[in-house]
Amino acid sequence: MDKYQDTRAFISAALEYSKHPNETTASVLQRNLGVIGASLDLSIFDPGSSIAAEFYVSLHELMNTLGSRTTLIWTAVAVLQNACRNATARQALIHTYKFAPILTRLLEANLTAEKRVRVLKLLQELTYGVKISWQEAHLPYLISTLTQWVTQSTEEAVVALSLGVLVNLCYKNLPAVYTLMRTVDTKVFVRTLLKIQSCNVNTRVQCCKLLIILEHTNKEISEKHIIDLATVTFSSLVTALRDKDVLLLRHIVDFFEDVRQNEHSRAVLLTYSNYATDVQNILATLEDNSDPECVALMMEFLLSLVKLQLPALIPLYPVCIKAATAWVPMEQVCSKALTLIRTVMIDSRRTKCSTEVLAEIDLSVLMLVVQSEDDEMQGNSSGRSAEIQTRLTELMQLLQEMAKNPTLRNKVMQAFSEQMMRRMLSPLLEQDEISAGGDWPGNLFQDPATSLYVHALSLTADLAAHNSNWLTLYAELLRKKQVQMVLALALFTGDGEVKQKVLQLTSSVGFPQECVSAVARCMGELEPLVLVQNGAGNKSSLNTRFPELCHAGEMAPLFSLAQEGRLDAFIAKLEEAFESNQIGDITTSAVMELYEYKLAAMRHAEKATQASLEAANSHATSLQHRLAQVVAESSRLHQMLFCTQQCLEGVQAEKANLTGKLRDAEIQSSRTHTSQIQEIHGLKKVLAEKSEAVEQTVRLLSDCSQELETTKNKVEILERKVEESRVERSSAETKIKELTGKNHELSKLLHKMQETLGKKEQIIEEKNKEIATNQKDVAALKQEIQQLARQCHSYESTIAEKEESIRKMKGELTDLSRMRDMIFELTAKKKDDISAT
Repeated sequence: MDKYQDTRAFISAALEYSKHPNETTASVLQRNLGVIGASLDLSIFDPGSSIAAEFYVSLHELMNTLGSRTTLIWTAVAVLQNACRNATARQALIHTYKFAPILTRLLEANLTAEKRVRVLKLLQELTYGVKISWQEAHLPYLISTLTQWVTQSTEEAVVALSLGVLVNLCYKNLPAVYTLMRTVDTKVFVRTLLKIQSCNVNTRVQCCKLLIILEHTNKEISEKHIIDLATVTFSSLVTALRDKDVLLLRHIVDFFEDVRQNEHSRAVLLTYSNYATDVQNILATLEDNSDPECVALMMEFLLSLVKLQLPALIPLYPVCIKAATAWVPMEQVCSKALTLIRTVMIDSRRTKCSTEVLAEIDLSVLMLVVQSEDDEMQGNSSGRSAEIQTRLTELMQLLQEMAKNPTLRNKVMQAFSEQMMRRMLSPLLEQDEISAGGDWPGNLFQDPATSLYVHALSLTADLAAHNSNWLTLYAELLRKKQVQMVLALALFTGDGEVKQKVLQLTSSVGFPQECVSAVARCMGELEPLVLVQNGAGNKSSLNTRFPELCHAGEMAPLFSLAQEGRLDAFIAKLEEAFESNQIGDITTSAVMELYEYKLAAMRHAEKATQASLEAANSHATSLQHRLAQVVAESSRLHQMLFCTQQCLEGVQAEKANLTGKLRDAEIQSSRTHTSQIQEIHGLKKVLAEKSEAVEQTVRLLSDCSQELETTKNKVEILERKVEESRVERSSAETKIKELTGKNHELSKLLHKMQETLGKKEQIIEEKNKEIATNQKDVAALKQEIQQLARQCHSYESTIAEKEESIRKMKGELTDLSRMRDMIFELTAKKKDDISAT
């Protein structure tokens, strides 16, 4: 069944609901949203395909028309929560489809506590890592609502989630920080944060992050704050792990990674003294945890620590490998665990402790990744999901690192055979069999499979240097047009590591010079498509003005006629006082009145600007949605064009191959026909020899009959003659039987030759049909084959005549046998007469 069936049904239902909003269409829409919200197959939310883009746009338009009191809006919220479980989809929802403004409208004062927590949790998901480059219309209301709940709410969950959303909005987003500073009194807000940070772990972490963000706007973070952050991080991680708080863990892990990447902060983090104890506590807590999302985040955190290259963690590397290996069979943790194992292996070579680390690696557990991929591929006809491709990519990189060790290289080749590599690359190698009219769920230029195939080829190249079977596989793969296209595409669209792998392949063992030229030709074929794709991608960042958007309020006058008259009179009075040097006599109340006019004008302009900003935001979001749909459709068409071109090249190659086979078949059939003619001539000679033998036998029988007639009167001589005749008769009968058997065998042989000729004629007719469909000039060859067929028919008629002569000879033999019997009867009668006399 098509996995996008429910998605297509929702799109149709949403379109129908927009035209006819009634209870019937609403119930259909509710049912479709419920099915999608409860779906366990998260691959349906993978962005990039045209159906996914249309789904998100339809969902955005639907939620934009619904109020907070409708049931449909909360079912749609459940769908977004389910979609956020897909990491790739979550990024698209944040940066492309922008659901945050719609969720902001749901944050009403009369919202129930449960719904308020649901919206805040979803907002925390959909604002994590958001980039705000300019003032957005929903930002002031959202920040003011969040700060109000932080300072006034008595519910710890609401306060913690509100702080989390604030941190997401303000982190590396100066417009949001400035909006926050204009919304609240910064000093009072900081005191509030210091007061509430002791409530619970989640609140303490968010307060710490927000304080660092607010301080970071003025100067660099102090060393004390960084050390405090490390202390709070480790203490909060254990608590969050026990509580299975995924959102808190994600904030802690990602914020620690951002601090680690800063050069100043990295140097300060290296001075923290309790890494060994804290990591041991984390690993101990990790053994008792059963939540895959929490464990995956902890693998990311351990990866950040390994990248710090801390001397205190080197003795714990084997324990980290053991813990990561235990979680490899878990799908949601697999890719993170494999990355951690690979990074630890790389760092262990630097620290000369690879022996202890390698001892903890279990290849049988790692091979479960390939086995689970085979099982999922058998149960899923639509191909690999992005998560499966990520797991396999990490496995290929890990096996490549393991293959660098001579001790593990043989074990790797025993556990991971070239047949397994063929099965893993089968979607690529079978790509030419895809129909050009099918549905294209992926994006050719944003396909994570490209990275997978490049790393798989890199592993094959490393193993090919030490094994002939792998070298044969490597040479076979490099001859495939699909593989050459992947290498060309990786050079265009891959990241730095992937491009480096491709360039390293050109200097590997068994990489032919012809493949370099083929990859260059493939790059030439892909260049127009890549240029179009890059042009579409550059347009995805909308940072332009919209002069056509003009709110009606902007055209209204700033003042009434009376206010305008009073203002003109006052300005004239000021000019007169200024010219007469009596400006000091102007009353303060008059200046204040002018200032009030100025404030009123500024408030009016601010309202007009806010309305224009909202319209611009709405239009920008609409254009971005349309752009996402156009890019997805363009990618689908590009991929269809690419695969159609591949299919066309395959058909042309197959046509040339079939033409060569047809030519070879014609030559072979002519040779076979010549040999059959020679065989027929040989059989004719054998038949003539056998005919002569039969004639000799017939003459011998006639001589015997003459001798019998001449010896009628001589009884004794006749008896002897009779005995001799009997002996001769028996020998003649034996010869006749032998000749009859040989004639029968010759008839069978002739029959087989006739069947063979019939089959050859059928083959010739089939080949003639193929020649007629492919080349017009084969008609001459067909006539020649027909002439040969007529000659064969003439040979058959000749053979039939020979058979007729054989039948006549058999008749003569039968007559001779009858004459012989009559002679015997006459002889017997004569003998009886003699005995009677």
